[in-house]
Amino acid sequence: MLMKHISILVYEDVLLTALSSTVSLLMAANEAVGRSGRKIPFTIELVGIHLKNVQLGLPVQFHCSRTLSDDFDTDVVVIPPFNTDSQSIDTLLSENGKLMAWMKEKHQRKAQIISLCTGAYFVAECGLLNGMPATSHWGVMDDLQKRYPRVNFKPDKVVTHAEAIITGGGGFSALNALLYFIERNCGKDIAVTLSKYYALEYGRTSQSIFTIFSGQRQHNDDDIHKAQSYIEEMFKTDISVDQIATQVNMSKRNFIRRFKTATSLNPIEYIQNIKVEAAKKSLESGETNIAAVTYEVGYNDLKTFRMVFKRITGLTPIEYRNKYNTQYLQQ
Repeated sequence: MLMKHISILVYEDVLLTALSSTVSLLMAANEAVGRSGRKIPFTIELVGIHLKNVQLGLPVQFHCSRTLSDDFDTDVVVIPPFNTDSQSIDTLLSENGKLMAWMKEKHQRKAQIISLCTGAYFVAECGLLNGMPATSHWGVMDDLQKRYPRVNFKPDKVVTHAEAIITGGGGFSALNALLYFIERNCGKDIAVTLSKYYALEYGRTSQSIFTIFSGQRQHNDDDIHKAQSYIEEMFKTDISVDQIATQVNMSKRNFIRRFKTATSLNPIEYIQNIKVEAAKKSLESGETNIAAVTYEVGYNDLKTFRMVFKRITGLTPIEYRNKYNTQYLQQ
């Protein structure tokens, strides 16, 4: 296999830990392949957007081999996530138009694109993800889906791959996208070796256990905000959709329609998510009795609770307790 040239983009708001982890993992792949007696697979370069010396917001500076203005070919473009709040995303995108135009041009010249976590914003903004599956950090998924309705976002997925574009999920789980890329180019043995060395969960497919349900409040429907507050106050009781609709003076049919338009969930799904989030917090904070948690969050049937919990988190309540309850972690 021919050596691949990998360009890792460095911009002022890039997330330091993600950038350094990306470089480390790809360099480790080179070292592992070299030790096996095979040809080094990757040439790895840092590429600055405007300058070769990129000063981050932290007291850290990266020296890049090239900038986007240099004339060079590349096989793979890696876009690490950014370190900025949701209020600054519009500014970040407008300031990095050159990055997106360059990336689109390289993709047209058959370069592979790998976006990590919130790096998906750049790929989606320039239209490369239209009609394709993609993932990112679960915390920005609502915003991404609203901004880019033509993209088939998969909130639960850790990795997606379509038409030479790989996207990775949130935080350090995005490194699974790099492991996936390494496996395809270096072999499963190298990917497994690196996953063990870096303590990454090889083959993870879902990031749903990391999701924190925060209420889908990014809308302007005051009546639905009122309904959400009522649900969040009364979720431990056996509340019905009719009861909530009455609270906001709507017919049941109209209420369900407006609720789903505002939150992307129907009221029953919303109630289930609120209950499961409360159960997760209870299990994390020390409660070990699953039946007690079941009744505490308003379920009378353990089987139903277990089914809903697993559908939302990907784990059974017992598996979640054993993974995140501090009493079990200390055993």
